[in-house]
Amino acid sequence: MENFKKKLVKSQIYLIFGLLAACGALAYSSFYSQAEYPSEHMRDNIMGFRAGMATALIGILLFLIIRNIAAVRNEGLLKKLYISETDERKQFIIRQSGSAGMNIVMYGLAAGAVIAGSINITVFFTLLASCLFVSFVRVFFKVYYKLKY
Repeated sequence: MENFKKKLVKSQIYLIFGLLAACGALAYSSFYSQAEYPSEHMRDNIMGFRAGMATALIGILLFLIIRNIAAVRNEGLLKKLYISETDERKQFIIRQSGSAGMNIVMYGLAAGAVIAGSINITVFFTLLASCLFVSFVRVFFKVYYKLKY
């Protein structure tokens, strides 16, 4: 159980780094805009989407940070999280669907879309479409392997 606790503490560092990066991306995209938007309506839509995407990313990271802190401090929650993390069926599904790598790619594309919205509209929509595609593929594989096994 001590090894799992150390693993959670190490993941806390990565999560906090991701949270700081997401906050930085939100602040950057809010105050700096170099893109020329075809209309005021398009600008408002892109700015709203960027703010929503960054806020959702920050919310997810905060949830994971709070969950890990609570688990480190409470033995019962730590045991539940350990059982959930070491479940062989769940690990197999994650391995088969490539979920860990897809998560990294998905978060990277989302952060890139947030930043690109203030630089170039074409790049913004390209990154957004890529992020949505990776999300759909991830969901499809997870559902497929959960039903198959």
